[in-house]
Amino acid sequence: MVKSAEEKTTDRTFPFSALVGQDLMKRALLLNVVDPSIGGVLIKGERGTAKSTGVRALADLLPTLRVVEHCPFRCDPDMLEELCPSCRERVAAGQSLPVAVRPVPLVNLPIGTTEDRLLGTIDIEKALKTGTKAFEPGLLAEAHRGILYVDEVNLLNDQIVDLFLDAAASGRNVVEREGISFSHASRFILVGTMNPEEGDLRPQLLDRFGLSVTLRGIETLEERVEIVKRRLAFEADPEGFRARWAAEDRALAQRIQSARDALLMVALTEELLRLASQIAVAMGLDGHRADIAMIKAARANAALEGRSMVTDEDLHLAARLVLPHRVKKTPLEKAELNEGKLQELLASNAGTGAGDPQPWVPVHHNVPKASPKGTRTASPVQCVTHLCPTSRTLLALMPWHRMEPGTHPGRRFVLPLAKHSGTVHGTRWPTPAEDSGDLSLLGTLRAAAPYQTFRRNGNGRSDAPCILLPQDLRLRKRSRKTGLSLVMVVDSSASMRSSDRMSVTKGVIDALLHDLYRRRDKLGIVTFRHTSAEVLLPLTHNLRDAAAAVDALPVGGRTPLALGLHLGLRLLVQEKRKNPETIPVMLLFSDGRPNMSAFGADPVDETFYYALEVQRHKIQAIFVDTEMDPMAGGCAYEIARRMGAVYLPVDRLIHDR
Repeated sequence: MVKSAEEKTTDRTFPFSALVGQDLMKRALLLNVVDPSIGGVLIKGERGTAKSTGVRALADLLPTLRVVEHCPFRCDPDMLEELCPSCRERVAAGQSLPVAVRPVPLVNLPIGTTEDRLLGTIDIEKALKTGTKAFEPGLLAEAHRGILYVDEVNLLNDQIVDLFLDAAASGRNVVEREGISFSHASRFILVGTMNPEEGDLRPQLLDRFGLSVTLRGIETLEERVEIVKRRLAFEADPEGFRARWAAEDRALAQRIQSARDALLMVALTEELLRLASQIAVAMGLDGHRADIAMIKAARANAALEGRSMVTDEDLHLAARLVLPHRVKKTPLEKAELNEGKLQELLASNAGTGAGDPQPWVPVHHNVPKASPKGTRTASPVQCVTHLCPTSRTLLALMPWHRMEPGTHPGRRFVLPLAKHSGTVHGTRWPTPAEDSGDLSLLGTLRAAAPYQTFRRNGNGRSDAPCILLPQDLRLRKRSRKTGLSLVMVVDSSASMRSSDRMSVTKGVIDALLHDLYRRRDKLGIVTFRHTSAEVLLPLTHNLRDAAAAVDALPVGGRTPLALGLHLGLRLLVQEKRKNPETIPVMLLFSDGRPNMSAFGADPVDETFYYALEVQRHKIQAIFVDTEMDPMAGGCAYEIARRMGAVYLPVDRLIHDR
């Protein structure tokens, strides 16, 4: 028997029941299947921790769907209020809706997805052939009543993330663009995966995910060996391996179906509702999403376990899944759930009678203390506005007309004329030799409309619906934001010990890291001391590692400044080649006293040479002079001049609160 493409794809899916370990991830996925209104799950983890494998295996456990046959929106024939406009018109006309059975769809949202592909847009082919406007469904329509899987969600454009999170929260996709006004149901189980090493999501976006799980590699020797055995067996004989685990998967699928049927019959006590809210208040959470998600997850877990009432154990598990990505933290701190605090809250509720609720006293309630008067450091990036020798603005130096669209995120500067992604601000003329892939159909038709009478008469085609010429073509005018790719080159030689220079430098860097985090910039750290320079941190969005690297920065030895400039320049040139739209910036912290030769020449001459190389490669630069003595004989200003850098004495970045 010949198998369909869907069946062949299923045969290559690793069985859910055969996954070793990662029980918390598997439970979070199952809870969302039992109650899709929980709001999805965000899975954080290192490389190779079965994130994608677990998500793809989940689809096999879900029951088939009754859908309206040939409907692109997979309308449920039993839910008349959620029918798409086409199906609703057929019902209003007295027609019966043909029913078909389909598997639950698993829709993958790739990193390069555009707004049109996600939301849907006008059907250009139909509009040109018939002259009528029609809607072409997007990925949100394909994911309706299924699973929307977003791999590397932290690398997506923030605007794209906002769009599918809005649809997930409201259950509808509303499209208002290109003269099209269209709305359809879009209910799906949202699953996002990400590697925290590549940066985090904004807190506002994190809060939209119902549950969150952080995975780590399994360290138990027996489990690691078992993982290898099962993977090799699956690759050698996928069908045979799936057959051996089919019984376990069928039993789990039946358990899920029973839990879904019994979900609304699971009882919730008033005390449990109070406890969920107490936990949210004690953890300092904003809003009410956490309270609601905790109750829904606890109820789903009780249904999955076959219980008719939610217990404290269910709420404890729900709190472990709901709270970690919502607890308040500074941008450079890792979000961690205070398990001890949670245990105390649960213990304080134990034994409380249904009719005798006990007053709640906050656990570990710390009264904020007034901070003593001290110093505050300003971010050097605030000074990236001009170059001292020429007073040219930073953005004016950027060759916008030569830039090609990339995947570099950020929110610092507006990038005009972005292609295929970003916010639409009307229409524009295409540039010479530019393709028309981002065609604005409405703008093109509007440009051609005034000349239709003349063109029809001149060509003798009065019956033509519309005659378009090349000069009518209009493209969408877009813009989006880009960020910095900043490499900090930090002098950690022995001279940085005097006058407390290194501690002041670290204070300035700390202020800089907070600013970079808010703007979604990339950061790399290079340090030089003694006879070498090294990359402490390659260019990355993961600024928590940057904070740890700066804290552990060693100090001592001579000053090979030329080596530091050479290594930092190499990182930025490589980044420019990978992401042409980014803004490369070198931030140098030094007292400007090179005394160690890197390439056999005079240390100062070598430093001047690489300073000129920074300017030649059009790298924006800032030189923070850490020399506290204004009478010192360093050559920091001359180095900054040759770099074309903004020169800033470090004391200008420190001021009293």
